Order: sequence, then C-alpha cells, then structure tokens
Amino acid sequence: MRSRILFVSICPRASEQVRRISEELDVPVQIFEGGMTKGGLQYAIENQDDFDVIVSHGGTAAHIESCIGSIPTITIKLSIADFLDGFERAIEREQPLALLCVKSEVLSEMERVARFSGRAPDYKLLAYSHREEFETQYNLAATLDSHTLIGISCYCVLGMREQLKDRNIGFVLISPSLQNIKKAILSAKSIVESKGREELKAKRMKSIVDYSAQGILSIDGQGVVTSFNPAAERILGIRAGTVLARALDETTMPATLRDLHGEGDFQLNQILKADGTDLLVNRIPVRANDRLEETIVSFQRVTDIQRLETKARMQLLSKGLVAKHRFDDIIGSSAALRTAIDRARRFAETSASILIEGETGTGKELFVQSIHNASDRRDGPFVAINCAALPESLLESELFGYAEGAFTGAKRGGKAGLFELAHNGTIFLDEIGEISPAIQSRLLRVLQEREILRIGGDRVIKVNVRVLSATNKTLYRMVQEGRFRDDLFFRLGVLKLQLPPLRDRKEDIRPLADRFVRLTNEAAGKAVDDLSTDDIRTLQRYSWPGNVRELDHFIEKLVILSDARTRTSTLIELLLGEHTGETGARRPADDTACDGDRLTLEVGPLKEMERQIVEKMLERTNGNKVEVARRLGISRVTVWNKTKADAAGLRM
Repeated sequence: MRSRILFVSICPRASEQVRRISEELDVPVQIFEGGMTKGGLQYAIENQDDFDVIVSHGGTAAHIESCIGSIPTITIKLSIADFLDGFERAIEREQPLALLCVKSEVLSEMERVARFSGRAPDYKLLAYSHREEFETQYNLAATLDSHTLIGISCYCVLGMREQLKDRNIGFVLISPSLQNIKKAILSAKSIVESKGREELKAKRMKSIVDYSAQGILSIDGQGVVTSFNPAAERILGIRAGTVLARALDETTMPATLRDLHGEGDFQLNQILKADGTDLLVNRIPVRANDRLEETIVSFQRVTDIQRLETKARMQLLSKGLVAKHRFDDIIGSSAALRTAIDRARRFAETSASILIEGETGTGKELFVQSIHNASDRRDGPFVAINCAALPESLLESELFGYAEGAFTGAKRGGKAGLFELAHNGTIFLDEIGEISPAIQSRLLRVLQEREILRIGGDRVIKVNVRVLSATNKTLYRMVQEGRFRDDLFFRLGVLKLQLPPLRDRKEDIRPLADRFVRLTNEAAGKAVDDLSTDDIRTLQRYSWPGNVRELDHFIEKLVILSDARTRTSTLIELLLGEHTGETGARRPADDTACDGDRLTLEVGPLKEMERQIVEKMLERTNGNKVEVARRLGISRVTVWNKTKADAAGLRM
C-alpha cells in the first residue's frame, strides 16, 4: 500500500518517533529528512500530487501550508508544557537567554513564555525566515558567549550547536511530545480514510451513472453541463465532449438539452418529444440553503421501455403458467441425486418456502416444477420469473403489478402482478440473489404478511402463494457481506435443497448421454447408436463445469457431426479437445483400451467379455478381422459373429 501521508521532518528524533507510530498504527508514512532550510518545503511542493496530506512542525509546517493549498497540512503542535519544560532548563543555567526560531506563530509563543518567566529584559531574539537570515543569525549567535540559546529542535539548530560546541554557549532544544506527534499522525490518517471513502463513493456513483441504461444529464446552478453519460450519448446522438463544461444558453448547444432541462423544476415521468423521438423524462432539482445547486435529468426512449416490457412478457408467456416436469423426468441413479430427490419429495408435502442452491445447469427449475407437481398446489398456477433478466423498475411492476395511472403508459385498469397470478399456486423466483435491496424489502413484506400492494395502488390484496426460489450463488455469504437481507434469507430458505454438480455424480453420465442421443436423433433425423462403455469413460473424465446443460449441448453437437466415416470414439476425443482447448482428451493408464499385449475388460457374462475382447482388438487393428482372427486363434466367421450376432443377442 502506497504512502498517502508525507512527513517533512525537522529533526532525527521526530523522524524516529514517526516511524514507530507508523508501524504501531499500521499507517504508511513517507518521511523526508530535512526541514525548510534543507529542501523540505521544495520537496513538498514538487511532490504534493502524490499525497493526500502533509505533516510537519514548526515554521516548516507554516511555510508548507502557505505555499500548498491543494492538500491539507497538519502541524505537530508544541504544547505549553513543552515550552515551559525548555525554558525551565534554560533558566536553571542562570545565563542570559537568546531565542532562536523561524518567524512564525511558534516564535510568538516563545516570546510569550519568555516574558512570563520574568527573564524578558535579558533575552535576545534571533529570528529567521530563510537560509540567508539563518546564516546572519548564526554569525550573531557565535558572539554570544555566556548565553543560553533556546531553539526548536531542528536540523539547522542541531548543526549550529555542533559547530559552536567549543564556545561558552549553552543550547536548550524544545521538542514536541510523543503524544502530540501521534495525535497529528492520527489526524492525517483520518483525512486519508475520509478521502478514500469519498473517492470510493465517487467511483461508485460514476459506475452507476456510466452503466445505467437511462440517459443521465446534470446541469449546475449556472446552467453548465457537468455530466453526460454514455446512455445519453447513445439516445441523443450527441458526444459528451461537445457539451460538457458548456452553458446551455450557448447558441451552438443542442436545443434538446435545453428542453430536457426545462426550468429545472421537479418532474416525474414526463413525455418529451426530441427530434421525433418520445422520451420518458425525470427531472430532479438539487437544492442547498434554498439555492439551486444542480439539476439531474434522466431519460429513456419510450420504445426501449416498450421493448423491454415485451421481451419480459414473452419470456413469461413462453414458460406458461403450468409446470411441465415431474420427479420421474429427473434422470440418474447416483446416491447424491437420489438423496436430493428424496429430500425434495418430502419438501413437496409442505407449504414452506424452499431455497434451491446449485451451480448453473444442475436442473434447479426441473426440481422446482417437480416439487410443484408433487404438492397439493399441483392444480393451481405455476408462475416463474428470472429475477436477473429485468431491470429493477420493471421487475417490481411484474412481481407486484400496478394500478391504473401509476405512471405514464400504465395499462388502463392496471395490471396484476405475478404474485396475484400465482394465487393458490406456486411462484418460482429464479436467480433470487440478483434482486435489489428495494425489491428485497417488498418481497419480505409479501412473505410476512401474505399480501401485496400494487404500484400506485391503495388497496391491499391478499395472496396465498408458495414461494420457491433458486440461485447459483452462495446466498449465505451474500448475507454476511451485507448484500442480501438476512431476514429475507431465512424467510426464503425455511427449507433448503442443495443440488449436486455433475462431477459429483459421474455415474449418471451414461443415462443422461443415452437420453440426449435419442432426443437429438429424433430432432436431427439421425440414427447414432448409444455410446460405448469406453466413450462414456472418456466423458466421465471431464469435469463438466456447465453440468447437465453442458453435457446436453455436447451430445447434441456430437450426434449432429457423427457420420459413417468417423468412429464415435475418435469424434468424442476431437470434440472434447476443441471443447476444453486441449489437443485431445487425456486417458488415465488404467482406462486405456489396449496397452501392449494387455486389455482392460469389464467383468460380466462370458459371452459379453468375449465380445469386448474382439471389439477392442478390432479397434487396435483398425478393423482388420483377418489380423484379429490370427492373433486370437479363431476364424473370421467367429470374429463376425462375436461382434454382430452375440451383441444383438445381448441387447435383446
């Protein structure tokens, strides 16, 4: 982590104290050894852009603050106790006093303490503001035999003491306490953290604005354009660079921007025609102390909103209001899958909310539909929605419906939401982890009260709905990270079902592959045989991160590309190589079909094992039946019979 605090030190003791405090507080601090007369001021000026705050003390801090206005300067204060301690030690020497200090408020403090001590008539003042003045005061100090010099501990004063050590001149140095140094570093840390939070907030807001589907335009109180996001560029066909930092009243500014700004008054869901395009416009004035500081304008093409709504409705229509699948449609006999099915069957007997978690492609919706069809709500509606497919505003209206006149373009008579449509049935909320905090809050109320209020409505509607939800995320982790409400999480997950990935139930690859081959044969008009045992083993060695859906797509491609010229096993190796980015699927040694003079067989009926031997030898000799017959010591007719007649008999 880079240092965002610069400490310009005026003495070695302070540098060491800051290093210790920096380690103790885990606050990175860059230390420049040298006060104002040794390049500290110049270094701070030249490197100010690399830091968020500068810490120093004495006159050096005062000069840095006067020269740098872009970032704050924190001064390590000398307390009255620090001054009194120094003067007490100086007075004990019973010699005339000379005050040596940079011209600053620190010098005023020293003089005040000197007068307070009662030694005012005796002290000489040696003040300086730059190197040349310091040299002059140094020459004067050299003549002050039998005097005690009181100065702030800094490199130049320490150097003077070293050079005058053979003279009868005493030196008393005043240094800030460790507590005051720590206080200054803590203040600097607070500034850095505050600035970091502000930077993060600014970046977050910029990301929201830049990636919003709505055009966003902001104009300050003087009518100058201060922001213009990419969506605004796309909708209006105007480049941001041509309008940013320019006033709306300039004659060359597009008239559309003046229309969008209007009088800067508050406006929601106003339809505005711009260059022949209908825009839905919201205008929010921002005021401070009864003064207009900025106006935020957001807008969308009405056609875009209609297109989104049409797309959402088509997605819902394609699903229908019925559940098509049952538990018998779930293919596989692995222990992991059977456990999940058994638990889901028990869940179906209740009316509690169920949260289904599983990776993409594990069949979450298949389980949801099966649970609905096995429940006592099977005769009621089944409504499904993908929460990640719709923007927040559209998702809210789809879930809860809206009243007539709720917003511009609202359907006459309003519209029932999906919770109403699912009354006495089941609603399935897919990708539940994607909903916004606002939707989470409304959804929680529906689950608690079993009632909904349409957008813009004034009548509470009771609903009897079972909520099933699914996610491919770890929802509990989102709760811990503050991205999902814990109360909603527990409401949704009264019962939880975890679906196993395909890599944890590879024995199910055989029945799944067989089904997908048959389905693709029917759809594509092909006649590909079921895959061999070796082919299935090849598929089982791949991890299938896309789970059953990925296997389905792979088998579909395999069947479509199969032909009489290419053996299925060869095509599988080739397609897996393309699929995984490897040159070919790798085979473990114990799964190799032929290795030298050894074969690997599956133990079974003798006839089946004989057939395996013949088929593997045919693979090894590229189908040369004469060579197989010679090596096995049987006739060619027997080879033919073992691969055809016997195989046919075993499959009957």
